[in-house]
Amino acid sequence: MKRPARPVVTRLSLRLGGVLVGAALVGRVTGWRRPVVAVALHAGLMRWAVDALPATQPALTAPYYRVRHGEPALYRRLGVYGYMRLLRRVGWERFRRGAVGFTGRRAALGRLNRATREAETNHVLLGLLGLILAAVAARRRWWDAAAWQVVLVVLLHGYPVMLQRTLRARVTRPEHG
Repeated sequence: MKRPARPVVTRLSLRLGGVLVGAALVGRVTGWRRPVVAVALHAGLMRWAVDALPATQPALTAPYYRVRHGEPALYRRLGVYGYMRLLRRVGWERFRRGAVGFTGRRAALGRLNRATREAETNHVLLGLLGLILAAVAARRRWWDAAAWQVVLVVLLHGYPVMLQRTLRARVTRPEHG
């Protein structure tokens, strides 16, 4: 893993601080148990993570990233393609296509494979953070806040992880022909 230059670390730290302060302000104004607090936090952290992971350039080669044989079929049964259609309908895929750097050509498949690993890593880490926040809320007996965290973890992180793994299975499958 690469250590980013000091200006990059400063920029990322300031942005992370801004996300946390922004979510805290939303919580202070609307009440900590409101769903808007969870949405503000997850949205801000996802935006921050898009810059943070590439800055550190981790290898992302662990065996975890290998998609197992039955995973894509399981994810299809869980509705991952419906989720993908929803993302397309709201324009998310068009928005992200440029950032990923996939041109649609075979030569760009390596970059797409790397992009799926980066996105999956971000979603796994932020999903785990969301589950920790849900546990903290549950410990305080804020059941509504805990429920919102869990729902957002599933929608904003669980399904995207399944989608990235399904896409990676298609990108890395051996050619037949």
